[in-house]
Amino acid sequence: MSKANKLTVNLYRDGSLESSHEINVYTNNKQYKDYFFPRSSVKPMQVIPLLLEASKHNIEFTSEEIALFAASHSGQDKHINLLKKTASKYQVNLEEIICGPQRPFHDETADNLLISGNKYSKLHNNCSGKHLSMLIFSKLLSVDSSNYYELIHKTQEITKQYFIEIFENEDIGFGIDGCGLPAINLNVTNFLNSIDFMQNSRSAESWSKVFDAYIAHPEIIGGENRTDTNIIINSKRRLLAKSGAEGVLFVTDNSDSYIFNCSDGSKRGVDLATSHFLYSNGWIDIKPYEYLDDIYTSNRQNTRAVEIEVV
Repeated sequence: MSKANKLTVNLYRDGSLESSHEINVYTNNKQYKDYFFPRSSVKPMQVIPLLLEASKHNIEFTSEEIALFAASHSGQDKHINLLKKTASKYQVNLEEIICGPQRPFHDETADNLLISGNKYSKLHNNCSGKHLSMLIFSKLLSVDSSNYYELIHKTQEITKQYFIEIFENEDIGFGIDGCGLPAINLNVTNFLNSIDFMQNSRSAESWSKVFDAYIAHPEIIGGENRTDTNIIINSKRRLLAKSGAEGVLFVTDNSDSYIFNCSDGSKRGVDLATSHFLYSNGWIDIKPYEYLDDIYTSNRQNTRAVEIEVV
């Protein structure tokens, strides 16, 4: 068994070390004993059982719809409009999603809502696209959707069996995610090897559609200046990137795959480390890292107050 490679993100103020983040870097060409919670980075795989079921009903989701189902969107108007349009198209009630109201990740959108006297809604929740997909999945299966978020529900049972199939391991734990849906816990190697498995299985066509949807609609996957979105937009090859809560970021080009996992759960740490690593290895240009370096080093007076190194 291999040990994860390590990256460290150090922040210096006035030349003195102020904080440090350690990031584990896992790749698909090694074997690891480590387990982790992928959180939202599993969404590209999680949507495939719906696509497989839809094909039985001769339903072809658009690339935008697939991106929405597998997104952690920023709650911008384009995301909300797409949610409403998709729910109407498939005749499901968006009010039935159980993810709670959330401040949009997009600050300007959140501020405008407050200025206009409106409240954050369930639609602004970054996982609302995934929840919408579960309602559509329930409808295709002709089952009651009222408890779609429980492990005993048919949609979750099918998804669990699909995970066992592609991860080639029944040793999968389940917690509760921030949005209320099951959150899987599994071996890092099983997660990374699933990319090759899916490309050589009954999932091949569906995985290709998901991969293409990420590349075609990165602004739906995250949103304006979200790190996974910026990585896809500024890539030098066709690649999929998906962030997860508690400092997780997954990247693959369908040949080489990586999980970046910050030990202290820091989004700042994993975003900086991943962007720096991918740039250093020629996968993306410098823009995603430069954007992060700017926002994390500038103070309220727009003066550079901090220096960052990734080692």
